[in-house]
Amino acid sequence: MIESTAQECLKALHGDLLSGQGNRTFHGVSIDSRTLREGQLFFCIQGPHFDGHRFISQAIEKNAAGIILSNKENLPASLKPFVIRVDDTLSALQDLARYHRSRMPARVVGVTGTNGKSTTKEMIASIAETTYKTLKTRGNLNNHIGLPLNVLELDASHEVAVLEMGMSAAGEIKQLADIAKPDIGVITNISEGHLVQLKTLKNVQAAKGELFEALTNDGTAIVNADDPLVLELSRSLRTRKISFAINHPADVKAENIKARSNGGHDFTVSLFDQSFPVALPFLGFCNIYNALAAVATGYSLGIPTTAMTQGLLNCKLLSQRYEILQHNSMTLINDAYNANPQSMKEALTTLSQYKSSGRRFLVIGDMLELGDLSQSAHKDLGHEVARQSIDVLVTVGELAALAAEEARSEGMATDCALALGSHEEASAYLKETTRPGDCLLFKGSRGAGMEKVIQKLVNSEGN
Repeated sequence: MIESTAQECLKALHGDLLSGQGNRTFHGVSIDSRTLREGQLFFCIQGPHFDGHRFISQAIEKNAAGIILSNKENLPASLKPFVIRVDDTLSALQDLARYHRSRMPARVVGVTGTNGKSTTKEMIASIAETTYKTLKTRGNLNNHIGLPLNVLELDASHEVAVLEMGMSAAGEIKQLADIAKPDIGVITNISEGHLVQLKTLKNVQAAKGELFEALTNDGTAIVNADDPLVLELSRSLRTRKISFAINHPADVKAENIKARSNGGHDFTVSLFDQSFPVALPFLGFCNIYNALAAVATGYSLGIPTTAMTQGLLNCKLLSQRYEILQHNSMTLINDAYNANPQSMKEALTTLSQYKSSGRRFLVIGDMLELGDLSQSAHKDLGHEVARQSIDVLVTVGELAALAAEEARSEGMATDCALALGSHEEASAYLKETTRPGDCLLFKGSRGAGMEKVIQKLVNSEGN
């Protein structure tokens, strides 16, 4: 983590030292007084519903080494920490991260994409850890606050950093890349998402493409050759490019793909002039693409193929990403972290192909942030559900209900395509209806909170 002085902060932030000595040192940063540790630098971040300035007293009580603030009103008269005033504390946090990154030797991998970026980040980090001391984005702290905090965790011993970059509007990836200065850029795929702000798929493509644009001529772009929008972005790049694919020519390809009974896949990776087997234990065909992106990145980092296969085996995915649970002799697939049209269709395919001795239930919530596509996307999903090997569709939410309505219009029985009004109603229905051997997949946008249905089902009395 960052270890520096008040004087170095002044240099990075262009602030004013209100109190304390320039040679006072700090170790690490915090924006939360509840988790702040002694000797850290406390940033008074402000947002619509919070203001870090309210917790300066707590930071002082916990022996913060320094405080970065923008409002010096009501500042205690006697202070142990050094205090630096800046115009904007969030910008100051980002400036300090940018300054710190410029001093660290680690090679940085930036990962973005509409789907799979968190999983791909985990796979890349697991591969990198076999050979290098590696830092990775914690959880999904991938935004304008989370990424700077992760960058500030770097120290001189780190050789690789794998940083996830999220976005909801144009210019956000550019800002994150300006802080992280990635040496390698990975775009997993591009499809409909964040359309409330971005309006069109072309705008989504341009916003994701900011990662490739941030690469220097010495950088490397990891390109999904099966995704025409990613491929288009890569054509004008002067950087080194390593492509991955299943269906089209690429530097890294998956061949001889065989599905496992537990949902994983075995396949052969063709990597330039060599090939090697991969046993991928994770449910979902989409995870083959994520693994190929990770292998392409590992190759660009100079990691041997034997280490890469071991890294994929060692990888632990984040919760609510095709997480398999067993309950009352039923299989519950928790893919409830997020959803958009493409990832929902992938989940639908995964469920329809899952080897189950019982029935298949698709339990979905609303797909959010789709703008003008909101209604048509849910109707398209219902149309697709009726065509797949799905026995029961259960929806929660006004938009998701359109999928149930469309599925019924396409011939699905009324009692097999239900639009329910709440998480409680859905869990109660599933408790009454499901039986041993059934397989249930849960999915929806983050705001839909479909994991609550699982929680209520698993914890309900009588099960």
